[in-house]
Amino acid sequence: MNIFRKVFLSFLGLTALTLLITLGLARWSFDQGFLNFVAGLEQQRLSLLGDTLANTYSRKNKWQPVIKKGLAYYLDPIPTRGGRPPRLSQPSPLMSSPHDQGARPPPRPREHGNDAPPTALFNAQGEWLTGSKPKSDAKEVLNHAIYLEGEKVGELRSWLDTIPERSLASSFSMQQRYASIGIGLLCLLIAGAASWLLARRLTAPVKDVLHGVERLSRGVYDVNLDTLRQDELGTLMRNLNGLSHILNETRSAKNRWFADISHELRTPLTILIGELDALEAGIRPFGPEQVESLKHEALLLHRLVDDLYQLSMSDVGGLKYHFSLVDISESIENVRAALNAKALQKGVTVSATIAQPVYCLVDPQRLEQLFINLLNNAILYTDTGGEIVLSLSQHGNKVTFEINDTLPGVPQADCAKLFDPLYRQNASRNRSAPGAGLGLTICRNIVIAHQGIISASPSSLGGVCIRVELPAAKE
Repeated sequence: MNIFRKVFLSFLGLTALTLLITLGLARWSFDQGFLNFVAGLEQQRLSLLGDTLANTYSRKNKWQPVIKKGLAYYLDPIPTRGGRPPRLSQPSPLMSSPHDQGARPPPRPREHGNDAPPTALFNAQGEWLTGSKPKSDAKEVLNHAIYLEGEKVGELRSWLDTIPERSLASSFSMQQRYASIGIGLLCLLIAGAASWLLARRLTAPVKDVLHGVERLSRGVYDVNLDTLRQDELGTLMRNLNGLSHILNETRSAKNRWFADISHELRTPLTILIGELDALEAGIRPFGPEQVESLKHEALLLHRLVDDLYQLSMSDVGGLKYHFSLVDISESIENVRAALNAKALQKGVTVSATIAQPVYCLVDPQRLEQLFINLLNNAILYTDTGGEIVLSLSQHGNKVTFEINDTLPGVPQADCAKLFDPLYRQNASRNRSAPGAGLGLTICRNIVIAHQGIISASPSSLGGVCIRVELPAAKE
């Protein structure tokens, strides 16, 4: 059973149960109120009948005339010739109306000639005299005492729970029951239609989400669901759109990664094969110059493979870290001294403003690798005659290392991309600057492993500012 049917049947079942309880309580309340209404009308009828019977009793101080004529004679509300009792003020509403209001019905000698509740007359001692036979199992009995000059001379009793089915009260009650059933069926039909519409509306976004997940599972990442909803389903749709965007970017990055790696590996391999083919064909003589060229391309391949290995190890957490308390100012000075000759060879000056000592809990080998990669990157991408400025400072429990260089610079929008693998601002990926573009990615992973933050921004010197924040050692 799908979710639409579950929601529809849940709404319909809950509505039907509520409707059934409501109609049942309404019917019970109607029956109770209607019974009280009937009892009030019957009490009024018995009161009028009691007055008539009291007048008859007062003539001879006994009930023989009433017993002789029968109580039905006095229950008939329509006057007749021949000395019938005067008509009561109004007929009982429990009686059925004649078919013809202008014609008098024939005499009814039967005791139950009308449709009123069964009624009987008892004497003052509670002995039955005339009328309907007493019913021992009756539950609703209405009593009316007959007094004459302050003395009780008799009693009228009516059994309300045995009202004839053809009576007006019974007919009205039956009509109300049928009306309640009809109203209940109509409400159930309306509730079914409303439940269907509501279930369809509620499950529509769920179906959209399922369709989106199905597309993602098939590798189709162009999912774009409606995000205007402000409920939990809207949040789920927005998250699914975000997941689709991330998966699409990841696939694009993977494709770019393969293309970039293929390019970086193919270029030195092509040069090596070309050099070897030229030597084999005798086009070029074998000598120190050719050996140096071959060695240069082999070193490029070695550096690329080594960077790829370190990057993959850092991504999967395979690099081992051995933390110890280190004065990182000494590490920076050592790296600057080691790479100063390379910078001077390119015509780039390296200056430093370093606070000493600055202690951090780090892995000395990985930290030195971090500083070497950052300084190497700055030297490679700084124009001849440029300048590189190193700075190290400590503020509270935070240590900040910055490396600023001169032109060329990087726009602010592209600064965050510098830490992406194989990213170069030049889309043609010319080889004017050696390296595969993995150094800053490795640096980011090293900083994250030390619970630090690394970021890039345009430098005040015109180039790029790389900022590294590390937690200071606790004293």
